[in-house]
Amino acid sequence: MTICIGAICERGSSLILASDTMITNATLSIQFEHKTRKMTSLSDLCIALTAGDALAYTELFNAVQSEIARLREPSIGEIVSKIKECYQAIRELEIKERILNPRGFADFQDFYRAQNLLVSDVALSIQMQIDSYDYGLDILVAGISQDVAHIYGIFDPGTSKCFDSIGFHAIGSGLSHAVNTLIVRGHHQEMPMKEAFIVTYEAKKMAEKAPGVGNNITDICIMTPRQILYFPRDRVEELHGIYEKWVQRDPDWANELDNLFKEIEG
Repeated sequence: MTICIGAICERGSSLILASDTMITNATLSIQFEHKTRKMTSLSDLCIALTAGDALAYTELFNAVQSEIARLREPSIGEIVSKIKECYQAIRELEIKERILNPRGFADFQDFYRAQNLLVSDVALSIQMQIDSYDYGLDILVAGISQDVAHIYGIFDPGTSKCFDSIGFHAIGSGLSHAVNTLIVRGHHQEMPMKEAFIVTYEAKKMAEKAPGVGNNITDICIMTPRQILYFPRDRVEELHGIYEKWVQRDPDWANELDNLFKEIEG
């Protein structure tokens, strides 16, 4: 129940990221917009965004950041590999605690050793629960290595896909609205940063039409080979005015966005 978007731009060298701040947890049956950003910095030029269980995200990234801290100047590919390793390990631990231990099995090996002694229907039922167990978290990883921007998606049970060739990716309940907007607007890796920024903002606004996507706060940032620039939340209303001019094909939108960027950059 959220939306997180990543879009490569500026000839494949930069990224625009956007998200809401909706927090959900199935166990506690809660859903609300939180003031904390969904963008987690994993290195100087790498950010992870998450969709799914907020508590699952916290536990996973505590482990991920400890692993990444051991690496010296990790590439985006190395960071993705560490996230997958931690994802799989925590998912397996949850399966052990929630499915195997209550049935008297110490771990996976204990269950597999006992399979031949179990009633076949019982063994099959447990195996199906293991195979279908959903950790409840999707991750969008966006970063720059050697002046080249990358986007990865990480999904249950801890597998990944690279979206560099497409040039964008989204996760969360607003995925279809956001992706359709990027497709309709013809987003591609070569797109100039200003236009990609507006298109990504529009994709987030369109995603708000989906259930569970927050509309009170929009977080958006620019990542270049030199820095990450977070757009101030208190200036988003001005951005919306520029967006409306862009939609109306008012040529002033470009100059106004330039001036807004200059003010933010100081």
